Amino acid sequence: MTKWHMLAELLSLFFMLLMFLYYYEKNAVLSFRRRVFNWIFGFSISSVILDLICVHTIGNFSQLPSWLNFILNTAYFILIVLVCSMIALYLFDLMLEHVYDKKCYKRYVFGLVILNTGFLCAALSNVYTKVLFYFSPEGRYVRGPLNRLGYGIMAAELVMVLTCYWRNRAAVPPKVVRVIRTLPPIAAVLTCFQIAYPQILLNGTITAVAILILYSNFQTCQIERDYLTHLGNRKSFLNDISAKIESGQAFQIVSVSLKRFNEINENYDHAFGDALLFTVGKWLGEVSAEGSAYRVSNVSFAAVFPYYDDGQAEKNAENIYERFEGTWRCKGAICRLTACTCDLIWNGQACTPKLIMEYLETMPEMGRLEGSEWIRFNERVAARIRRVKHLEAILRSSIKEDRFTIVLQPLYDCKNKGFSCGEALVRLKDYDGTPVPAGEFIPIAERMGLIDEISWAVFEKVCRFLSSHRDLPLESISVNFSMQQFVDPRLLENIENCMKKYKIPFDRIKIEITERVIIQDLDFVKQIMGKMNEKGLGFYLDDFGSGYSNIAVLMQLPFEYVKLDKSVLNYSLDEENVRKAAYHMLSFFHNIGFKVVCEGIETEKQAKTITELGADFIQGFYYARPMEEEAFADFISRRSVQPK
Repeated sequence: MTKWHMLAELLSLFFMLLMFLYYYEKNAVLSFRRRVFNWIFGFSISSVILDLICVHTIGNFSQLPSWLNFILNTAYFILIVLVCSMIALYLFDLMLEHVYDKKCYKRYVFGLVILNTGFLCAALSNVYTKVLFYFSPEGRYVRGPLNRLGYGIMAAELVMVLTCYWRNRAAVPPKVVRVIRTLPPIAAVLTCFQIAYPQILLNGTITAVAILILYSNFQTCQIERDYLTHLGNRKSFLNDISAKIESGQAFQIVSVSLKRFNEINENYDHAFGDALLFTVGKWLGEVSAEGSAYRVSNVSFAAVFPYYDDGQAEKNAENIYERFEGTWRCKGAICRLTACTCDLIWNGQACTPKLIMEYLETMPEMGRLEGSEWIRFNERVAARIRRVKHLEAILRSSIKEDRFTIVLQPLYDCKNKGFSCGEALVRLKDYDGTPVPAGEFIPIAERMGLIDEISWAVFEKVCRFLSSHRDLPLESISVNFSMQQFVDPRLLENIENCMKKYKIPFDRIKIEITERVIIQDLDFVKQIMGKMNEKGLGFYLDDFGSGYSNIAVLMQLPFEYVKLDKSVLNYSLDEENVRKAAYHMLSFFHNIGFKVVCEGIETEKQAKTITELGADFIQGFYYARPMEEEAFADFISRRSVQPK
């Protein structure tokens, strides 16, 4: 009978239990990463205990039913592989934390699922196949031909981890890099030793070493400090307000969200930006002896004060607000920061730390929309947040259920006095059928990272419409493309696949993009637009004049049309100087080869004036509102440009 050496397993179990005593926090805010680490801890301890039990039951085979030995050993095989997969999942989450495209993360998770599913099937069928292990009639444990399959799974996961690191190494934080450079080699050496000396049980040691490395780097109290400002970080902030809520201590939060901080990095450099953030954090940390300060995101801070009365709370918020009205000195330079200050008081309300965080993250957006730099939490803010959460739920379900629809708005051809093209606009209704304004749900979809899926759904619906109305006297329909779509390396492939699916000529679709898309990476956008233009796709520059307008950029790209934002035409065209400016602007675009679409035309007088000034197309309620697909088809059939 094989003699197993269990000392390493016993020591590993002791050290894991000891670490767990220091790790466990009753009131800790459970992030996904912390949950995964909890699973690693729980499964690792369970696997070592199960391993020790298996050794005992194998040694007493004659006194126990054989099925019990089979069940225990099968459970151990499954559990130890699951531990390795949880460690790999934890490492993927660490490495891809700053990679915003989650497709890569999903692929690796899918790989883990496939590996574990395959191993689970092998383990459960082992009672018949005996490929992993079996017991001889004398009770001797016999290794099957695939006994080391679990190590093969571990090796495959190790390759996945190293591949993920290599492909995303530019985005992997330095602390994670150190772990990737130490943990896999140590695990590989211990695994090779285990394979060479199978009677010495080391699987628990391997997992204990992994837990120790991950715990010391990412799960100790050091993780609750911001590395740059030395303030408490988001986790520390949530833990602290959670403790205050549980103990019933009233408190005030004053948060500061810096605006346009990227301009600081561009005008100076990132080192200066980091130094300035440290300066801001240092001031907030010293603003009150009773308060505590935190850096809760890249450019957002929060200060927490005891709440005594409204007067003191007003002074706290006003002190911080006024400080950001002034200038900051950093590295010998003087600069000004713009910020939105938000004020929230907790005095026994039914709030969770997570909900408070949602309030603090929503208020700056409300301030931006309202043009205010100081937002105080009240019922209006709470109602807005409830509305946002409601719309988030609608957006998620609407993508799954394909609830988005399109309407089409005809464009009037000033020269030919008819309608020859249109624009597709996305629409969404609440569960009760109430329309949700696009201006309300699109910013939320962008923040949630859903705008890409919505935009592709709109594109496909336009292709489907054109496919089912091939005889319609319609030159083209334009579709708005998001920033996320345009930087997708598979953009052209996705467009081609959809248009081939519905057999739509490329010239029937026009792409509308704003300068917000272009300024992300002009060279990349120029290259992609060139390839798309070669296929026959045309482009509109949307919302020209709404804040990003740059003639030099415009002239480098293959646009066919420029859409003047209605804000450009809000001035009275009755005034001679305004008419001259509008005329010369339209003439300029014509001279460099662009056609001009004027948006937001709502009156006969506006339409007549802008036509006289040289507009090529008019889009607005005066000529046609957005309409359902069949109504649009009927409208175009009756009022299209007639051939001469």
